[in-house]
Amino acid sequence: MKNSVDEKHLISPFLIVPLMYVSMVGVGVLNFQREVAEHAGYNAYISVVLVGISIHLILWMIYKILRSNQEGLDVTTVNTTCFGKIAGNIINFAIVLYFCFGAFIEFKAYIEVIQLWVFPSIKILPISTILVLLIYYTVSGGFRSVTGLSFLGLLITLIFILPENLLVLPYIHPLNLMPLFNHSITDILLSSKSMLYQFLGFEALLLFYPFIKSPTKSQKWAHLAVFFITLMYLMLIINTFMYYSEGQLREIFWPTIDMLKIIEGPVFQRIEYLAISMWLIKILAGISLGLWAACRGMKNVFQIKPRASLLAFLVGILILEYFLKDRIIFRWISEFYSDVGLYFIYGYIPIMFVVTQVRKNWKKG
Repeated sequence: MKNSVDEKHLISPFLIVPLMYVSMVGVGVLNFQREVAEHAGYNAYISVVLVGISIHLILWMIYKILRSNQEGLDVTTVNTTCFGKIAGNIINFAIVLYFCFGAFIEFKAYIEVIQLWVFPSIKILPISTILVLLIYYTVSGGFRSVTGLSFLGLLITLIFILPENLLVLPYIHPLNLMPLFNHSITDILLSSKSMLYQFLGFEALLLFYPFIKSPTKSQKWAHLAVFFITLMYLMLIINTFMYYSEGQLREIFWPTIDMLKIIEGPVFQRIEYLAISMWLIKILAGISLGLWAACRGMKNVFQIKPRASLLAFLVGILILEYFLKDRIIFRWISEFYSDVGLYFIYGYIPIMFVVTQVRKNWKKG
C-alpha cells in the first residue's frame, strides 16, 4: 500500500536519529545518575546496558508491528484493525493521553531547572506562557518543523555533553567503581526500572512512522540512535561515578550540571547557565514531538483538527503548571508516568507484537 501521507510532509530515513535523540534524552539526563544509583550503587552502570539492550528488542518489535499489514500504517490503525473500532479507539485515546502526559512532565521538569539554577525568583506564568507559544509555533508548523528543531537540538546539546565527558577525565578516580559486582540481581533490576524513565519517548515512532520516506530503511538508523544514546548515558554515568564518591553523590541533586562547573572560559564563569539556556531548544523539540504525536492520535481517532487539540493540550499544560507547585506531588506524578511507561514498553508492545504476528500468519494460512 502506498503511504497515505503527502510527499511534502515526509522526512528522510536518517532524520529519525535526531527524533529519537530528543525523545529519549530529556531533563532527566541532568540528574539520572543519583536516581539510578539509589538501588544498585555504583553497579548501576550495568542497568544502563541492560535497558539499552531491551530497547533495541522493543524497537525491533515496533517495526514488526507497523509492517505487519501494510506500509504506511501507524499504531492507531493497527489497534482498530486488531481490536475493533470501539476497543481500538479506547486504546488509542489512552496512548494520546500517555504522550500528552509525558510532554507535561518534561515541561514541568525544565521549568523547575530554570527556577532552581537560573532565575530563582522568577514568576512561573510568564516564562511558561513563552514556552507554550514556542511549542505551539513548532507543532503547528507540522512534522517537518518538529524534525528541524530536533536536528538543531541534537547538534547544540552534543556541544556540551561530549566535551563534559572529556574534560572530567583528569579528575576521575576509577577505584570508585570497585568492587565491580557487589549488588544483587534484584537491585540491578530496580535500578533498571529507574533508568527506563530516561529512555521513554522513543515510542512516538508508533505514530510518526508513516511520515518517513521508505520507513523500512529507517530501522538501521533507529537502532544506531539507540546505540549512541545508550553509549552516551553509559559514558556519563561512569564518569559521574568516578568523579564523585557515593557519599558525595547522595548530597548532589544535579550531578551533570555540577560537573559543568569545571569548564571555565574568559567570558562565562558559570558555564552551566549557558548550558541550561541552550538546552531549551532540545527540550522544546522533545515536548513538541510528544504533543505532535498526541495531536496526530486525536486526528486519527476523533477526526479533530490538530491545531484545535494542540490548543487544548497546551492550555491544560499551562493550567497544571500554574497550580501544581508541590514538588513532592510532582515527583509522585513522575513516578506514576514511569510506571505507566514500563507497562507500555514491556507489556503493551510485546502483546501487540504477538497479536499482529499471529494475525498476519493466520491471514496467510
